[in-house]
Formats: sequence, C-alpha cells, structure tokens
Amino acid sequence: MKPIRAYCLLLTVYFLLTLAACSGNNLDTPPEIAYGRDICIQCGMIISEPRFAASYTTKTGDVRLFESIEDMAMYHIEHQEDVHLFWVHDYKTEEWVKGDEAVYVLSDTIVTPMGAGVVAAANRAGADELVQEGGGTAVSLEQLLTLAKAGMLGGHDHSMSH
Repeated sequence: MKPIRAYCLLLTVYFLLTLAACSGNNLDTPPEIAYGRDICIQCGMIISEPRFAASYTTKTGDVRLFESIEDMAMYHIEHQEDVHLFWVHDYKTEEWVKGDEAVYVLSDTIVTPMGAGVVAAANRAGADELVQEGGGTAVSLEQLLTLAKAGMLGGHDHSMSH
C-alpha cells in the first residue's frame, strides 16, 4: 500500500503545482487591456489608445491599468504601492516595454490623453528621435516619478470631477 499512497501523493502535488502555474498571475508579463472597455484607475476614463496606456503590477500580483503614463506616475506617487514592474507602450510601435527599461519623453507638442505630453520609447535612440521630431526632454522612469512627485508633469488636474 505504501508505494500506491506515495504515488497518489506525488500525483496530487504535481497536479496542484501545475494548476498553480497555469492559473497564477505571472508578475513578469504585461497586462492585457481591453481597449475601449477597461477604465483607468486614476482618472476613471476609458483606456482607448495603446500608445499612451500604461500599467503596473504590485508585488502581491495586483494589476493597475492607466490611460496614460502621467496617470500611472501620479497614482503611484499618491498610493505608494510596492510595485514589482511598471509597463508602458513604445509610442511608435505600441509594443509593451518594461517601465524601467523605457526612456520617457516630455513634450509640449505631443498631445496625450491627460495633456502632460508624456510618452515612452523602448530605448534611448527612439526617445532621441521623438525629441528631434517634436522637441522636449528625455528622462528615465526615476526622473519621471521625481517630476510627478514635485507636481511638475502638468496636464490634467485629477482633483476635478469628470
């Protein structure tokens, strides 16, 4: 009986591990956003354009979705959640990029949903191209969050009702 009991226990453990792996939230993958349906947690508006959308995943696996990068930065500053990974889209390709690997462009000539003119590029060359095309400044995620904390992103006032 002991070999059968051990086999059953092993099979049960294998099944539970497989189930956990399949159903668990992978913290290292970008979120899925239902554009035109999902709502920005910061401003309450519908997320409609991938090139502006952003997200982050907390270390506990909670996913936060945002209409814009500036919304993500402001929400993070206001709530100080323990973020595992920030996600943004490359402005031109609309591909997801890890937030700490992206380079952010702040430009008065780029119209973003919340009006702060913040977009991301997958790398420094992409950011430099955006700056060359429309002016502005390229910054890191850390610099962007510092500007948000200082209230220097401009754009939409989230204290207003929508």
